[in-house]
Amino acid sequence: MGQQNESLNEKARRIEISLKYTNGDMDKAKQMSSGKLQDVVVIKGKFAVADKNTSGLILGFVNVVGEYISSIRVVMSANTRVYSSVRVFDSWKTLYKNLVAYESADDSMNSGKLVNDLLTSFIETDIFPDAQSKNLDFLSVSIQDMIKKSTGSDKVKSQFDIEMASSLDLELAGVEIMLPGPAEPAPEPESAPASQQKPQSDSPFRKKLDAIEENATYIIEAVCVLSPVKGKHISEIQPGERILVVLSAKDAMSDRIVDAYKARGEDGQPLPIVGRVIEKVPNEEGRGYIIYTLVAKGIYAKIVEEESVKIQTELTKASMDGAETVEEDPYKNRIFTYLIYGLFIVLIIAIVVILMMI
Repeated sequence: MGQQNESLNEKARRIEISLKYTNGDMDKAKQMSSGKLQDVVVIKGKFAVADKNTSGLILGFVNVVGEYISSIRVVMSANTRVYSSVRVFDSWKTLYKNLVAYESADDSMNSGKLVNDLLTSFIETDIFPDAQSKNLDFLSVSIQDMIKKSTGSDKVKSQFDIEMASSLDLELAGVEIMLPGPAEPAPEPESAPASQQKPQSDSPFRKKLDAIEENATYIIEAVCVLSPVKGKHISEIQPGERILVVLSAKDAMSDRIVDAYKARGEDGQPLPIVGRVIEKVPNEEGRGYIIYTLVAKGIYAKIVEEESVKIQTELTKASMDGAETVEEDPYKNRIFTYLIYGLFIVLIIAIVVILMMI
């Protein structure tokens, strides 16, 4: 009887903990407590910085349901011991125990800067879609670049793996979770942005826009970056794609986001930032589209494009940058020209020798 009561008490405790991470939804809490609901992708990684003789272990806990960073834990050592000892394919619980043990070692280093840099980069690069789709290839390259930037070194080697877990698992293992607080109230500018002044209409079109905008805590105005040659046609843009946008409104919230991204030119004007497409709705008049992109947690940028245009996405921009790099490299063309000339001269000499022998 005593064991049965202990079992019931443990089950009740697990459900009570799970309620914190399911917004009080009892059905989801029960699923989480029984292991059927996993809301966290654990990014397990190790790295070594060759020119600084340091190495480290990273555990990034990304809540892919609520789209927030649950926790980032990093341990660094003043040698390559961590990199050579850690196996990223071990379970995250095993790696977490290893991380805690490494933190108390004599050769451990302060990893606070890297943790803060990773947290900022995870949010700015909108890591959630790739975590949700378990895109390990992209995550591996992206996080390695973050480590290079934070450590100031290009000589970084790394290895990553991913694993599913639940917020309940994290708490029971002792991982300190950063739960998102209530939405911060938006600053009130002298006059509300036009995007906040919703026209009163019961039309199906207006109702659809209202349903989308209700999912955001704030709506700001933006324009997409046009790219007539290399861009992607607006009709082909799909939810989940990343496009380049410019926050065109001069309201306080737009300024705050531009400053957070450090996206200002020398003249103080906003530069393009990347937004993830949430919804694309054909315009009511049948011309163009209205696009909603996520530019920060809970903040949608609303783009009204009335014409059939090509716009720049993150992928088309990368393609253009690559093309420019090829065009700006004259040495490859010069070497190719010299090679042709050399072969031509060798051919002439061979012909002369053959004629002299005859």
